[in-house]
Amino acid sequence: MRTTEHPILRYQKGPKVTFTCDGQELEGYEGEPIAAALHAAGIKTLSHSHVENRPRGFFCAIGTCSSCLMTVDGVPNVRICIEKLKAGMRVETQPQIAIIGGGPAGLRAAIAAAQTGAKVILLDNSDHLGGQLIKQTHMFFGSQQQFAGSRGIDIATRLATELRQFRNVQIMLETTALGIYEDGVLL
Repeated sequence: MRTTEHPILRYQKGPKVTFTCDGQELEGYEGEPIAAALHAAGIKTLSHSHVENRPRGFFCAIGTCSSCLMTVDGVPNVRICIEKLKAGMRVETQPQIAIIGGGPAGLRAAIAAAQTGAKVILLDNSDHLGGQLIKQTHMFFGSQQQFAGSRGIDIATRLATELRQFRNVQIMLETTALGIYEDGVLL
């Protein structure tokens, strides 16, 4: 994949740099396509199909297909076959599960999904996790599993702390989620 010679084009390698892919530190050459650096490092699966979860690798290498879409430095859907590598870049496979809302239900859903090993992204429009729990100053009743005897703000902190222990979770606060559907309705 990494071209070193061509009968017409001239290639000049940039300096060797380090970057990460899903937390693994790798090396490549500054200015080469991110996908070329990944391929040279032995990473040939860039994504999976949504329906059958089949592995996808390089296809067009010119930025017109969706086989190489990855998250780069927190920006989703970057076409890494044409995006140039820079030192310190953080490249990640796309999220498999997106959870909208960081209240008690969203936190529990994210924890359950993370426990399966899936890559999880949790989005909330607030600047903190916990939703309405942070307004609850009274002691909750019920079972220990339902945090009996705890205040809502403390429950929010406990759930957020548990979620942040997973390396396969990305939390995006102060983020708005929109849905655009075929009938043109924007939610």
